[in-house]
Amino acid sequence: MKKILGLTAAVVMGLTSTAALASKARILALGEETEDHYFIEDSRSIFTNASYVNNYADTLMLEWGGNGAGNSSFLDTDSSPKAMGGFLKRSGNFVYGIYLGNESNVSTFLRVLASPDTFANGYLASSDNQTDIFVGSETTSGIKWGASFVYTNDKNEANTAANSSDKGMAMRLGAQKDMWEAFANISLASESERKNIATPTKFDGKLGFQLGGSYKFDDLKVFASYKQFDWEQTGGNQAAGVKTDGGFTRYFVGAGRTIKVNETDTVFVKAMYNSLNVELEYASGKAELTRNALPLTVGYEAQATSWLVLRGSVTHNLMGTAESKNLGTVVGTETGTNGLKYAALGAYNGSTTDGKAEIANSTNVSTGATLLFGNLSIDGFVGLTSSSRTAAAQAETGTLALDNLLTRVGMTYKF
Repeated sequence: MKKILGLTAAVVMGLTSTAALASKARILALGEETEDHYFIEDSRSIFTNASYVNNYADTLMLEWGGNGAGNSSFLDTDSSPKAMGGFLKRSGNFVYGIYLGNESNVSTFLRVLASPDTFANGYLASSDNQTDIFVGSETTSGIKWGASFVYTNDKNEANTAANSSDKGMAMRLGAQKDMWEAFANISLASESERKNIATPTKFDGKLGFQLGGSYKFDDLKVFASYKQFDWEQTGGNQAAGVKTDGGFTRYFVGAGRTIKVNETDTVFVKAMYNSLNVELEYASGKAELTRNALPLTVGYEAQATSWLVLRGSVTHNLMGTAESKNLGTVVGTETGTNGLKYAALGAYNGSTTDGKAEIANSTNVSTGATLLFGNLSIDGFVGLTSSSRTAAAQAETGTLALDNLLTRVGMTYKF
């Protein structure tokens, strides 16, 4: 989804044991991303490098959220998260597990761009009921390896609804030992189709892969990742049968340092170059989004008491630009700025006005907490609410509300 040239510097304090602190809420509160984070280790790391299953054996992980019905099935957001969860179990020298519902926002983003212009006209179905199956082990030489198979397949052939289907398969492979790690994630199939509408529409994924790795020099870790996905879409907001090629690339190159403060607190310092590009080859001309940023993130994580962990971060772009070209063709006749295409492009600062613009209002503060109950931990955002309790009014407005203290809640249980 993004051609982002970004450089991230992060300073974060964290507990020595991250195995008990593992959720989207934790990662986001520390200024990281849930799909592409490579420095701060968390159970979410298994979705980037499958070999991390060896570090989180005998763990149950749950993420609170909606069931993915209707419009809410598209993008997983802080105000409207998706429900998901799974477990990892050790058996002898092997670790195995299943995780349910971890649909990708990137995959959904691309399907939205390929769709007709409104939900009523038939957005393409996003991945649903996704299942991730994991297995991993450690060799006698100390190399930890892991693999996972991703599968999703759903159909809607009800007489009262447009005939729709979506399927996807992927393979994740990863390895690590002491100072290094490497991973390769490969898309094997990605298709979505909607029939029985004014313009029958299809998304047909082509080449898709992600390669990356890291190396540690004492307390300094250098890392890199490259992700590419190409597709062909038919119909959408173009005439029936018209085919359009699309491409998405994103890469990171960075370095981070881990500094131990005491037995429970750690400081992390990270600098990362981040580049993203999305383009669609319409007959009328190319539509393209390019985003470049240099964000600085400063945060902390510390154990306040035996039962409470507090964390937070502030992010600000030292520089940041987004260049939009012909994105009005992508949005088409979608009339409201609250439409899904606007939301998808807006997540990467895309605009229907052509040209390059500075990324405004880039300062963001995130805070979080973990409640510890023995082997059970509850993670969540703190202050992600407004004084109003209506759904439309939920926002980060600096309100610390004791009757709505934790949002985007996740639970981890070590058994």
